[in-house]
Amino acid sequence: MKLKIVFQHLLFWMIYILYETAIGYFGGLGITLLGTLLAFTVNTGVFYAISYCYFQSRKHIKNAILLLLAMLCEVVVIIGISIVLKILVDIILDKIKFVDDINKERITTLIMRSIYFVIMGLAYSVFREVGKKEREVIILEKKALQAELNVIKSQINPHFVFNTLGFLYAETYKKLPEVGQSIITLSNIMRYALTKNEDGYSSLESELAYIKDFIKIHESRSKAFFMKISIESSAVPYKVVSLVLITLIENMFKHGIFNQNTKEAALRIAVNDGKLHFYSLNYKNNNSVNKVQSNGIGLNYIRERLTDEYGREGYELLIDETHNSYECKLIMPLKYHESN
Repeated sequence: MKLKIVFQHLLFWMIYILYETAIGYFGGLGITLLGTLLAFTVNTGVFYAISYCYFQSRKHIKNAILLLLAMLCEVVVIIGISIVLKILVDIILDKIKFVDDINKERITTLIMRSIYFVIMGLAYSVFREVGKKEREVIILEKKALQAELNVIKSQINPHFVFNTLGFLYAETYKKLPEVGQSIITLSNIMRYALTKNEDGYSSLESELAYIKDFIKIHESRSKAFFMKISIESSAVPYKVVSLVLITLIENMFKHGIFNQNTKEAALRIAVNDGKLHFYSLNYKNNNSVNKVQSNGIGLNYIRERLTDEYGREGYELLIDETHNSYECKLIMPLKYHESN
């Protein structure tokens, strides 16, 4: 990371020096390569010196007035040193006497030039500080989201749950195979939901299997179930952001009607050109008392997670909600599973 920053700075100064050298050359200022390099050595010294002083002063001085006074003193000292150094450069290059180089016009020019690089250094320092704070906010948001997920997962003792489900399956499968199969499906759902993904991603294959099991559980509970489903798998080993799709599915079952053929729900999931296309439609049961309990993550988590991963323009999430219906469209990039 440090090498990258050093390279960026070197590239900036190379472009800047070439730019000013070209202006001076075509302007007939009679500049020389050695003189330009020595002058810019002093100028870049002013830039980084004022930047260093700014961060050190901000770190150790909390009072705004004292900070301003300290910065003014530092600016005066840095400008004074830069003027002396540039006069020495003139003496070395032009072989003139020190007293001959000191005049009001020359000193004024040197002061204005130094002030220019002081302003550049201060502007760079301020933008760098703002960028650092923004990065810290993003990191804190990530930690907060991860903490939220950890709290959700920690609310259930997974070993107790899986042992209980295993016992229920063993007791019911021979006599009631359909019930036994439902227990195994539920166990798979909970095992997947509680599986920790360090990078925040899950394989697309396991995510789709999770969704199918989730739907199967609710279908088995209903005497009538009307939902048009199209879930296309991909031969490419993709990874998808964890819990995003299942949260959208969860919202369907939380508010939807699935037992009326005139209000058939719809779900389509497909992969095209490395992107996942999700579409869902369900009619709302506003008087339902048997709503599926949400895992508490919700749409806010989805937007924050996708924005954090892809930026605001890197994905498309459209929600069209009316009093009677709920429609969702999501297009987001998939991550190639390098380990496969």
